[in-house]
Amino acid sequence: MIIERIEVDSRVFGRNVLAILDFDPAANFSACEREYIDEFDPAYVSSKVPLDRVSDIHALERSGFNFIECQIRAAMKLRKPYDVSQFPYDFDQVTREEDLQHVLQIAGSTFLHDRFRVDPSVASQISGARYREYVRKSFHSPDEAVYCLRERASGRVVAFKTHRYVGSTEVLFLLGGVHPELKNAGLGLISEYFEFNTLIGKGIRRGITHISASNHSIFNLEIGRVGFRVLGTFAVMRKVYPTGVATLGTATQRK
Repeated sequence: MIIERIEVDSRVFGRNVLAILDFDPAANFSACEREYIDEFDPAYVSSKVPLDRVSDIHALERSGFNFIECQIRAAMKLRKPYDVSQFPYDFDQVTREEDLQHVLQIAGSTFLHDRFRVDPSVASQISGARYREYVRKSFHSPDEAVYCLRERASGRVVAFKTHRYVGSTEVLFLLGGVHPELKNAGLGLISEYFEFNTLIGKGIRRGITHISASNHSIFNLEIGRVGFRVLGTFAVMRKVYPTGVATLGTATQRK
């Protein structure tokens, strides 16, 4: 089994956060767990397992992991640009730290449907802090980008999108958020149209996304309206490793 340390999550938690990338129920998991505990002293370990591999899910449960999220992987082809001429917004790549701050404010407060926010074993501040750090990572990574949707008249940032380029014709859609005061105003769909047009202009022809099945509004938007097609469904399993000397989310990283 491959054990990966998640850099951003580890920084936010203050202790190591790991992912099991290829869980194998036939392997000696107890020995593997002892090894990664000795090496990393993790706060949180997760594994994403296809939903049809029920025996793998049960094996993780027997090892103390709990189900925390059903995740859907979906894809769409980017063909014809959308008509956005009627919308009073501009969609620009964020290249200045000053503009990034407006996006980070939205990222830290807009998300309600994620496995960290609903997890009673994870400190409440973790969720928003993670999203801010992942947006910051996209801002600094050469293969990722941050875009913002602005009101043309005022210049106010009302939504944002991030994505990662995978090869010359494909992207992985990462995060998208709307200002908390402007939810249910259709800005999520509008920002997607602008993002699709931008990517089509760059020669991108296919996009992949991952969404939580509990996020009904995004599920209905992307699967029901925009045209994403489901590629796979996954059970996200996680195990929390508290320590006797620190509280989850506030500990000092030791490794």
